[in-house]
Amino acid sequence: MLAIERQRRILERAKQERAVRTQELAAILKVTEETVRRDLDTLSRQGLLRRTHGGAADVSIMIDELSQSDREVRQADEKTSIAKHAAKHVEDNETIVLDASSTALEFARHLPSGKSLRVVTYAHSVVEKLSIRSDIELVLLGGTYEAKGRRFRGMLTEMGIRALRIDRFFFSGGGYHETRGIGEPSAEEARLKATIIAHANWKCAILDHTKLGRTTDHFFAKPSEIDLFITDSKGADFCKSGAMKGMKVEIA
Repeated sequence: MLAIERQRRILERAKQERAVRTQELAAILKVTEETVRRDLDTLSRQGLLRRTHGGAADVSIMIDELSQSDREVRQADEKTSIAKHAAKHVEDNETIVLDASSTALEFARHLPSGKSLRVVTYAHSVVEKLSIRSDIELVLLGGTYEAKGRRFRGMLTEMGIRALRIDRFFFSGGGYHETRGIGEPSAEEARLKATIIAHANWKCAILDHTKLGRTTDHFFAKPSEIDLFITDSKGADFCKSGAMKGMKVEIA
């Protein structure tokens, strides 16, 4: 198969699937992974695809709309630092809510042992991670399942939130704007998070530096509604610029 034909098929699959993986493409096209990587690099240089860890994504979608697995590998070291730092703010006998972000999943991995906790989430991946923890009462909010993000959403999810006491909400977002706050590209995800923000006693934003100053379409948390904002060391200059004036910020 000629390179131009392989690349045409790769683009068609990317349009259909929104994101493609090198290993899967190699099997479909019956070529080596190195050949696929060269094709992806070529298409990326032409502006037809955006390279991601282990594959590529359709240029028409935002990073936040990538699959859960693709989001997990981006800024992995920064998310680990943020998660470890945020976990220090968890107290015994609390009910905490984790969103479906890759940063919240990393946070789940670093929840301290020896504390009696109830963890509420609508993220399938968080449930998988915490299901082996005997010291944690795990509550999964139901609703309409969205496979790409591996999460539940919709009216039933929001009703579940309103029925619970929430001591702390740890969440990420698609971007942070200095006056409008934190937003998401999805209106439905933003509405769900706004519901949790309104119901939680204490709210902690956990965003890596790539989200700072990024514009999103649907805002759910104003700066005044955030009790603590945690980011990584690469976001320190942004925090000192005055864009987060009046907020309590901690650098992981």
